[in-house]
This record gives sequence, C-alpha cells and structure tokens, in this order.
Amino acid sequence: MIVLNICKEEINWKEAKNGKSYANVATDFLKQPDDKGNTHTVWNNQSPEERAEKAKKNYCGRGKQVSYNAPTAKKEFAVNQQESEDDLPF
Repeated sequence: MIVLNICKEEINWKEAKNGKSYANVATDFLKQPDDKGNTHTVWNNQSPEERAEKAKKNYCGRGKQVSYNAPTAKKEFAVNQQESEDDLPF
C-alpha cells in the first residue's frame, strides 16, 4: 500500500461533464527515500505536448510505501496463543 500526502491547493482540478471535479496525478519512486521516509513523489499529470516539450513537472505531494504482512502476524499470534495455553495449570 502507498500512502500519499497531497496538497489540495497545488492540484490541477478538471471539471467533468457530470459536474464532478477530478484530479489527474501521477506518482513514481524517488531515487532515495527523503529525510521523512517518503519513497514516492506525486505531480500533476502532463499532457503529451507538455511531455514532448519536457516542461517542468508541477509537484503536489509525497508518499511512502507501507507494508503489512498479515499471514506472519497471524502465525505469530497462533504461536503465542499456543505457548500461553501450554502454561495453564489445568
């Protein structure tokens, strides 16, 4: 899972025909994690023309990858549960 912190004011919002607002953002890995542990950067997605012109990206946030290993947690719980049951006096 990747948790992103994005500044609302820096996003380029687009109005759709249905009246809703949408953001078209892109994310990619940073070369190295920053001092806050962020591993990803977020920017407003560019049009094909902007990419062809190599226009400067408008960055709007950063984020980090978070891992949660549920099977390991369940296995550790089962082992701890068995150990506590083995210690019962009856």
